[in-house]
Amino acid sequence: MRKGMLCQLVVAVLCVGATVSASWAQEDVNAPWDAAKHFEPYWDQVRFSARLYNPVERPDSDPNTQRSLSISGAVRQLDKTGLVGIEDRATNIVVLDQDGFEIHSTVDQPAISRWYRSPDDIHHFVGPFLRNDDIRYSVSIPTDPSLGYPVSLSRVEWSFSVLLADTFEVVDVPFEPNESWIELVDGLEILVEEASAEEGKYSYLIQAIYEPNAVAYSTGGRWHFWRDETPPPVIVVKVEMLDAAGKPVHQPGTSGGFSSGTSRENSDGLEIATTRASGSCAGCGDVATIRYTFALEPYEQEARFVLEDIPVPIF
Repeated sequence: MRKGMLCQLVVAVLCVGATVSASWAQEDVNAPWDAAKHFEPYWDQVRFSARLYNPVERPDSDPNTQRSLSISGAVRQLDKTGLVGIEDRATNIVVLDQDGFEIHSTVDQPAISRWYRSPDDIHHFVGPFLRNDDIRYSVSIPTDPSLGYPVSLSRVEWSFSVLLADTFEVVDVPFEPNESWIELVDGLEILVEEASAEEGKYSYLIQAIYEPNAVAYSTGGRWHFWRDETPPPVIVVKVEMLDAAGKPVHQPGTSGGFSSGTSRENSDGLEIATTRASGSCAGCGDVATIRYTFALEPYEQEARFVLEDIPVPIF
């Protein structure tokens, strides 16, 4: 990209120690990624329902009783190591009845596109102040009265698609306006135009210019790929605000908030993203560093889940 950017970054490290780069990898990059070590699926509700349409008011509907069986639950995140994103759409479903006979299966065609969300972004609230990071799912099983109804389900299988990386890299940038562009990784430069922090709040305006084929730049923890598209060599996984001690100013379980908006434009094959953001928290006045976390050489994989011995309610 711009000549001299790497030199400017090195000078910043050597002279003022303000910009730091580090990397780490999984313990064994040659070991296959095992979903069972990272996720724990469970069911929390099995619904067996019946529906009957009024033939006078709905003459075009099937007059027979319509029955449906569904399972809903979640997948606990046990270990997020190496996990960049999750597409929580249940695919390749297989269901066996109490005797081990297959009563339902799906063969899913490749989706038009895939949406991945950061594992930290997948959550729902179970109370006013309690956040649950489990990944919700639901599986519907068609039923045929002529074939009878299962007493229980001996096995239910399904898959999520996950986005993984074996190696990550972090780059720290001072939380202060900068007149010079800084190259964070090959194919991505940023310019911190505005940065202010005071007691209880902070705000910033950052421009980024990057090559879309080299870097997936998202500050919101979501990534989109079309059917035949593969992830680029680098993905921006996370952007954090750190205090002088290197700790995130937004701590879990504390009050505060964060909002941001990004506009984008294309220029000669390069993407230009302008992000304006603000946050509120107890330690916001101590923001000293912007930390970027990158996933290197990310790849996609199927995470397979299995549940056994699930009871089925009866009428």
